[in-house]
Amino acid sequence: MAAGSIILGLTLCFFAGWLHWKDTEGWPNESFETVLDKQYRSKRSAGRRRIHYLIAGCGLAILVAAVAGPGVIWLVSWSLVMIGSLVVVLLALVDAFRTHRYHSAKLPEIRRETIGDSEN
Repeated sequence: MAAGSIILGLTLCFFAGWLHWKDTEGWPNESFETVLDKQYRSKRSAGRRRIHYLIAGCGLAILVAAVAGPGVIWLVSWSLVMIGSLVVVLLALVDAFRTHRYHSAKLPEIRRETIGDSEN
């Protein structure tokens, strides 16, 4: 069980680091040109940074539980992982809502660029 916990903890830490790196570097075909785009990206980056830290914290708590073995520290570590996972899900929902609002605000701009100029 300790070996599985170590693998899981390291995987979560690696995954959180990779997500943070990809969010910092930018995803393929991602461009932020307008003021709305730049505001969204700054808010998105701040929110996702918190999620990345929580995922890495869960990985570290799993590693602590693996090293400590059964006992009070193990129980507290896995309880923190459970709470951290729930918070990650809640923050992901907030991020999804933020993205939905951004796309709703961006839609008129996209319509103007594609349809508006050709009909006038």
